[in-house]
Amino acid sequence: MKVAFHTLGCKVNYYETEALTGAFRREGFEIVDFQESADVYVINTCTVTHLADRKSRQAIRRARRRNPAAIVAVTGCYPQVNPGEIASLPEVDLILGTAERLSLPEIVKRKMEGEAIAAPVNPYGQGAVFEDMPWMPEQERTRAFLKIQDGCNQFCSYCIVPIARGPVRSLLPGKGMEYLREIGRSGYKEVILTGIHLGLYGLDLHPPSNLASFLVDAVAIPGIERIRLSSIEPADFNDELISVINENEKICRHLHIPLQSGDDTILKKMGRFYDTAFYSGLLERLRRLMPDLAVSTDIIVGFPGEGQEHFSQSYNFVRESSFSRLHVFKYSPRHGTKAAEMIPQVAPEVKEQRSRMMIALGEELSAVFQQKFLGRELAVLFEKELQAGAGQDCSGLQRAGGFPGEYLLWEGLTSNYLRVRASAPGSWRGKMAEVCLEKSFPGYLQGTLISRTNVYEPTGHNNG
Repeated sequence: MKVAFHTLGCKVNYYETEALTGAFRREGFEIVDFQESADVYVINTCTVTHLADRKSRQAIRRARRRNPAAIVAVTGCYPQVNPGEIASLPEVDLILGTAERLSLPEIVKRKMEGEAIAAPVNPYGQGAVFEDMPWMPEQERTRAFLKIQDGCNQFCSYCIVPIARGPVRSLLPGKGMEYLREIGRSGYKEVILTGIHLGLYGLDLHPPSNLASFLVDAVAIPGIERIRLSSIEPADFNDELISVINENEKICRHLHIPLQSGDDTILKKMGRFYDTAFYSGLLERLRRLMPDLAVSTDIIVGFPGEGQEHFSQSYNFVRESSFSRLHVFKYSPRHGTKAAEMIPQVAPEVKEQRSRMMIALGEELSAVFQQKFLGRELAVLFEKELQAGAGQDCSGLQRAGGFPGEYLLWEGLTSNYLRVRASAPGSWRGKMAEVCLEKSFPGYLQGTLISRTNVYEPTGHNNG
């Protein structure tokens, strides 16, 4: 039996799909590409915007066209928020929300055997518990993801996520360390800790814990060279967390800190728990401690009531904040949120214009950030070969590095999330080395491999 997966949305969704992949494999299923014919298609959906809903429906229809006889199972945030809408689609056989996903292989098998089975989607209550979806090695990745937190208690006025994900819930610290030790033994050099509201990790545990405490234990795990945090809300940066990040070089010098708007009036309407003065003060403090720090952020344009003066204020604040990368979203009304009822709503063409302006600013800021590191030597974790089997004209590079063999073009990431390309002999997938950064291009830097510092062969997964 063959099963194929398609995932939309955030890093948490991708982690959960990997866990589901492992669960199906343990039940004897063969994993195939979503483009292939399969007996079962699993679509892990997102519902953060109307565009995400549409993409989810398109994936469902593609699955049915590929094999009209297949079982099409839909899981994730879309059916959790709107199960009736998903169930009404004629292409859908099974729906499951964002809880008890590891039961899906058994449910699918029972469906295949002809049992009339339904998996009800229930709204979250305050007694919800963290669903431990065990970490699974992923052959296609050189960096490991680990979900340690789920849910959100914040209820920003525009956001459907608390309804889709329920209240804050956390993985037990001991179980987290167990998974991290397995990741280290498997040869992964970097792990990305993910969650829906990661900064509130441990709030629900008995006794309570916190993210800073988890990180102190995590940096001691052998084999792991980098720990990357997926996203931290501005108000969650307390003294303890800042100190732990600053004092541990293993924690990546890249922080994603959602801003959403650079205008205080709009931030208040959004229900955010800070203003621009607080946010800029946080950036100043972090950068004073860690000068090479990259800070990326999320920006929403076209929020209800956002006039030109609000947008201009937001645009200027973003420019002054010198972000390394912007993720720009056009506001999308979500039924059941406060903002969906606010007036006036911003016209679609105005949202589009503001989105283009903010994206262009993001590209400008990214280029400026990259150029700061020209001439520097930084450690790069190589992820993929860009020109498989194609030798490069790298005679000068070979003399500089002294490495024999045919040179191939490899791409990877620095601790502060600079994408770097360098020519190197043989396979460097999953390996780390120092690179001198020499040229800046849109979206990446080009450099010369100069040493094998801290490089060793990963042993537990495929390195290409």
